[in-house]
Amino acid sequence: MALKSGGLKILQVVLPGDEVLQFSPNGNNERIILGPGLRWHENNICATRSGLLKKASKNFYYVDSHQKRYIPHEKEFVIGIILRKKGDNYLIDIGGNEPGTISCLAFENSSKKSRKEMKPGDLIFGQLLVANRDMEPELVCIDVFNKTVSMESLPDDGIMFTVPLHVARMIVNPENIYLMSIAKKINYTVIVGFNGRVWLKTEKQRDMVAIMNCIMMLEFMSLEEAEKNVFRLLDSFLVPVQH
Repeated sequence: MALKSGGLKILQVVLPGDEVLQFSPNGNNERIILGPGLRWHENNICATRSGLLKKASKNFYYVDSHQKRYIPHEKEFVIGIILRKKGDNYLIDIGGNEPGTISCLAFENSSKKSRKEMKPGDLIFGQLLVANRDMEPELVCIDVFNKTVSMESLPDDGIMFTVPLHVARMIVNPENIYLMSIAKKINYTVIVGFNGRVWLKTEKQRDMVAIMNCIMMLEFMSLEEAEKNVFRLLDSFLVPVQH
């Protein structure tokens, strides 16, 4: 089986423990990237959960399953909710089994004299630096050059909503033009976390509701169907209410 959907190639159905690929770092010239649901061991790549094995651009492989609970993975970008301060760290709800943490110094221009101050309920967009079974997830909002690269605390003038994890992965795929199609009609800012959280900002509340509905519709229709009907969907949500 090898079907294409919105720039993604669906390779096969896999179960935990299935050997899906063989890859030797010494014998292959091309580099591959393993996403959620896959693990490399002794030149074999095995599935760690059931679902659809998919391949995106630049040899990026992952297992797509319609799970509800987010399982943290290193290097994934997530939207977190500040729970409380704990010493020099903040505890963050990232939608997993346990909260993550972020250091007060893990922000651009933060130092011991000028630490980042946040309060419970604040939203942040960051990257998972540590994510394994033996340690609590750790986030950062800076890259190796101590720059934010769009990772930061999110302004209060936007709204956050949740989508299924497979929808979040679908819309962050760089080959997916669905969000770009919406941008042809409405100016907006959107940030998507792999943990199924979406932050959205528009000038008009009506536009915000329309985009939210268009994104949430992806749970019930294929990407191809959504792309064909995106403008009709937008128009239906933007119709003014008659009094």
